[in-house]
Amino acid sequence: MSAEPARLAAKSLLLDLVNTGDQLVAVGDRGHVVRSPDGGRTWTQSITPTRALLTGVSFPDTRHGWAVGHDGVILASEDGGLTWTRQDDGKDLATVWLDVLFRDPLHGFIVGAYGKFAVTADGGKTWTAAKPAEDEVHFNRISAGSDGHLYLAGESGTVLLSSNGGKQWNRVEAPYDGSFFGILPLEGARIIAYGLRGHILRSDDHGTTWEPLNSDVRVLIMGGTRLRNGVIVLAGQGGNFFLSRDAGLSFTHWKPADFGTSVADLVEAPDGAIVTVGEAGAVRLDLPKP
Repeated sequence: MSAEPARLAAKSLLLDLVNTGDQLVAVGDRGHVVRSPDGGRTWTQSITPTRALLTGVSFPDTRHGWAVGHDGVILASEDGGLTWTRQDDGKDLATVWLDVLFRDPLHGFIVGAYGKFAVTADGGKTWTAAKPAEDEVHFNRISAGSDGHLYLAGESGTVLLSSNGGKQWNRVEAPYDGSFFGILPLEGARIIAYGLRGHILRSDDHGTTWEPLNSDVRVLIMGGTRLRNGVIVLAGQGGNFFLSRDAGLSFTHWKPADFGTSVADLVEAPDGAIVTVGEAGAVRLDLPKP
C-alpha cells in the first residue's frame, strides 16, 4: 500500500529531517517523505510504498538515502529521495524502527524499540540483527562523531559508545536514569546528551564523566544540532529551545513568539535559518540575535 498524495504533507506530523547536501528531506506520518531544494521554503512530496509512520531518515550522500519506521518498514532511495523501494519483506509488523544511520552507501545501522538493532554492509540488501545491550530498552537515536565514534541514546539512562565502527558497544554510565533522545557529538571527545524533563548533560571524555546542564524548563528535548557558526540548538516540546553560544558549556532557554508546537528534529538551512519538523510539519525559524 503506497502513501497517498497529500497537498499538506509538509504540514503534517514529521519526525526526522536531514540535509543531504543539496536539499532537505523529512519523513513522518502516513509514509510521508517531503523534499525541499530551497532551505525549507517550499516542499515536494515523494510517494513511498508504505503508509506506516516513518521515524528516521539518513543520507550519506546526495543520492543514497534510507528511511525507517513502524511495521518494520525499511525504505531505500538511489535518486536523492525522488523514488523509494522497500528493503523489508513487509511481514514484521511488530517491529518499530526509531532511527537509521548510514556512514556511506554500503554501511548502515537501524535501531528501534525493545532493543531492536540491525546492521548492513551491502546497502541494505541484507540486514543482520545484533544486540548492543543486554536489556531490551528502546534505542531512540544513533549518531556519529567526526572522529568515528558512534553513540546510542535510549531509555532508562542508556548511553552506548562504539569506537570501532559499531562492532562492539560499551555502556556509558550517566547520572540520569530517564530516557535520552539523542547524543550530539561536538569537537574532540565532547558530547551533549539530552532527554526528558529538560535534562542536558555534557561530557568532555566520551561519557566517562558528566556535567549536568539541566534546564529549569522541564520539557522533553528531542532534537539537537550545531550550526556552522558554532551555536548549539536543542529543541523539544511546546516550542521550547535551548541555545549554547559557548560550545556547550552553558545553555539558555528560547521560546519563539507565535511558535508553540513540539519539535522532533531540526537542521540548519543554507541561509543560516533553522528548519524544524514536528507536530506542525516543517517550519523555518530565525535565531534570536546574541
